Amino acid sequence: MLERTLVFVDTSYLLASFYNSWEIGARAQLEIDLPEVVANLGVMISHQLHQPIHRQMWYDGIPDSGPHRYQRALRSCDGVQLRTGQLIEWGERRTQKGVDTRLVADLVINATRGQFSDFVLVSGDADMIPGVEEATNNGVRVHLYGFGWDSMSSALRHACDTTTILDPREDFADSMQLRVLEGPLPPSIRERPIADAEPVEDNQGPTEVPGLGPDPLAAPEEPAPAPDPASSSASSVASDEPVDPPAEETPVTPATPSPADMPKPGPKPGPVPAEPATPAEKPKPETICDEDSEDVPAPKPAPKPSMMAPRRKLRSRYVPLPEEVWTSSGFQTPYDVGQQYAAWWFENAASSEQRDKAHMLSGGGLPPEIDRPLLQFACETLHEYTLTETQRVNLRDGFHSGIRGVLINIRRES
Repeated sequence: MLERTLVFVDTSYLLASFYNSWEIGARAQLEIDLPEVVANLGVMISHQLHQPIHRQMWYDGIPDSGPHRYQRALRSCDGVQLRTGQLIEWGERRTQKGVDTRLVADLVINATRGQFSDFVLVSGDADMIPGVEEATNNGVRVHLYGFGWDSMSSALRHACDTTTILDPREDFADSMQLRVLEGPLPPSIRERPIADAEPVEDNQGPTEVPGLGPDPLAAPEEPAPAPDPASSSASSVASDEPVDPPAEETPVTPATPSPADMPKPGPKPGPVPAEPATPAEKPKPETICDEDSEDVPAPKPAPKPSMMAPRRKLRSRYVPLPEEVWTSSGFQTPYDVGQQYAAWWFENAASSEQRDKAHMLSGGGLPPEIDRPLLQFACETLHEYTLTETQRVNLRDGFHSGIRGVLINIRRES
């Protein structure tokens, strides 16, 4: 048996651990350099085991649309072989088919060949236990690498020879970076004039101008009789005007009419009666300003996608908060989570019709309106990116048990 190492990596487990190490708002901006992760992982393993790495085997499911960018990056790495299964999508749910089976099969096949002395397994799924046990029975040392005690099965840890806990943000700091987006724009506080707070009906009429009567429309009619003295003065001016041209012909007369005319220009504010018209016209630009002020706040700038990270969906009322559900002490299993959700769902989310038919949920398949929130709640409670088929079966069994317990308690109380 050669002293060399073969590495098996569960890609979905690694990527989920990397994303979960950041806050929700930063996950959308997180960029993972998988070739750098491959290099860092190889250096850590070679330093710990003091022997060369033969190859790294990465396992992931490929959707029908083709490999995504992370999978294409792995295919271009030296010393890495991408072993793929199938990724099935049902709406928002994603399930890998053939990925874990292929990984376990490779563990068994390479262990029986006797070409490697050490296996490094980067995973936390209990489905790997049969392959790990077969490898150890063939004399291969199996080293488990994980990202947190909560993300690994305790039975899997006991089946391996050694366990190493890694911190994505410390051990792989150079492999992750946040894409710095444009910062949010400073809030623009639009100050509206006080007049805008009044009802629209009050602003339909002409605005009141200080110095005018209560009826500004009648204001131009009131000074109408005033032009009579002005007209008399204007007539006197008109009578004087024909005298002026001959007076202008003589050089002496221009001095005499000037003092006489100086007081007479007083009536020239004959447009003064038109002053009521000018204040009546003044409200127009003010009303225009009011209309502009009303139109200004109307267009609201739509936020650009580059301003902030994409917003997550609002929490469904069928998915409880952690504080709303009792938690058992110690390590939680999918079976426990299913029981917890069943009790909460019956008391808080179920309709009267669903409660009447709750006996039909004590076994068999669950309807989508219950199964989807149940899976979402389990992923959040167990800190899992996705659940295996075994975990889902145990989760639904726990829900069935919880419903039966609720119905039994109701019968006892009645």
